[in-house]
Amino acid sequence: MVKNKKMKKQNKKPSIKGLRHEEKRLGYIFASPWLIGLFVFGAFPLIFSLYLSFTQYDMVGAPRFIGFDNYRILLTNDVLFWKSLFNTLYHVAIAVPLGIVVGVILALLLNTKIKGMGIYRTLYYLPNVVSIVAMSLLWMWLFQPSFGLVNQILRPFYDLFNMEPLGWYKDADISKLTLIIMGLWTAGGSMVIYLAQMQDIPGELYEAADIDGANWFQKIIKITLPLMTPSIFFNFIMGLIGGFQVFTTAYIMTGGGPSRSTYYYSYYLFDKMIADNAMGSASAMAWILMVITLVITMLALMLNKYVFYMGEQD
Repeated sequence: MVKNKKMKKQNKKPSIKGLRHEEKRLGYIFASPWLIGLFVFGAFPLIFSLYLSFTQYDMVGAPRFIGFDNYRILLTNDVLFWKSLFNTLYHVAIAVPLGIVVGVILALLLNTKIKGMGIYRTLYYLPNVVSIVAMSLLWMWLFQPSFGLVNQILRPFYDLFNMEPLGWYKDADISKLTLIIMGLWTAGGSMVIYLAQMQDIPGELYEAADIDGANWFQKIIKITLPLMTPSIFFNFIMGLIGGFQVFTTAYIMTGGGPSRSTYYYSYYLFDKMIADNAMGSASAMAWILMVITLVITMLALMLNKYVFYMGEQD
């Protein structure tokens, strides 16, 4: 009798709540090296930058406490602050959704079993390991208005509609869109995540859909996309956070121009620190950016209720 009770106890399946608790515990264990590094090496710079945001500091003399003056000047008396913030919000609002759409489409196209598919997947991912400086220089030549390859390809279109060639990154009206289009070249990074999630979808679901007479498009809408929402949501959050830090491509390709059209927030922060030697003001900008990113990310996390996590039960 005692032996039977022991056997039943050993064969008892763990509860969903217990599994989630164990998953969280393992998550903290695996993240602990990074968390320890953050607190040991990042706590002091973080706290010191907060202190500097309330000072006037030119990186030569000693910081002089001025209270909230840096924040007041930025928010009420700095046109470039709002211009750079608008440029950044514009970039995020277009680049993030567009990057998700392109990444999902690539994953759908590459989720087929044909000869040499591994080569195609590798080719689409390769741009992610290329230096962003080299990539920017390459796209400068491709988008060059006078002799760039893109305009050469589009020349019959220009002639047909009697149009002037597009100025791309040298045109203030479309310079931000040019940098956004260039950023799609690295969509292979998110594509890999989508592809992994897609291949984790049980084949039985598609077989059942075939029996019900569902076509390819219906299976994509009713099965594939809903079960891909965890990876889509992850890339959405990471895209938001990364989008507010856009800097390198504008610094190399446009220098913030033309007419400050690609003068992003991080670029202005960089100029405050390096060109103006205004470390206090730059620190204030960094903290404002952190608050903006945090608020928008927290709002975006509310969309988590629409994400379907396969295997979870209420």
